[in-house]
Amino acid sequence: MSECKAKTWPGPILTAAQQQLLEDLACHLNNENRLLELAAGFDMQGNYPHAPHCYSRTVLYHHPQGAEIMVARWDAGAVTPVHGHPQYAFVLVLEGRLQMEHFKAAGEELQLTDILVKNAGEHIYAAGEHGRYDNAIHRVTALQPSLSLHIYSDDALKGICYA
Repeated sequence: MSECKAKTWPGPILTAAQQQLLEDLACHLNNENRLLELAAGFDMQGNYPHAPHCYSRTVLYHHPQGAEIMVARWDAGAVTPVHGHPQYAFVLVLEGRLQMEHFKAAGEELQLTDILVKNAGEHIYAAGEHGRYDNAIHRVTALQPSLSLHIYSDDALKGICYA
């Protein structure tokens, strides 16, 4: 399937406990182990929109200092463009199976450095340079219908896209 551009949706109304969990997640972006502990308590059943042949982004939380937490629903075969992220990025596969191709910049070109497949319960964590949006350069492909939790230190859409 070819690359697609996701549509972003607002999140559901949250309970006080859900709001507190999201705030706690946003405040621990620099601690992978703590993020894993907190994410284990993530139980936000929701009707996350389906995007045929693509994926949708449902933004659950924006921290006043910029952190963003969202859920992505993936259709089988959906592929993101190659893109980078802000300083911290944490992705937990909640359902399904995602392939992540990682790249590094080599002058004007990108070099593929790794291909990982993550199943439900598995995660990716990346810590890069503050103020940059070319950290954790990768492309994601949904190998089956999937749902994933994403926690970023800033708006993920600020990430640099590569042609």
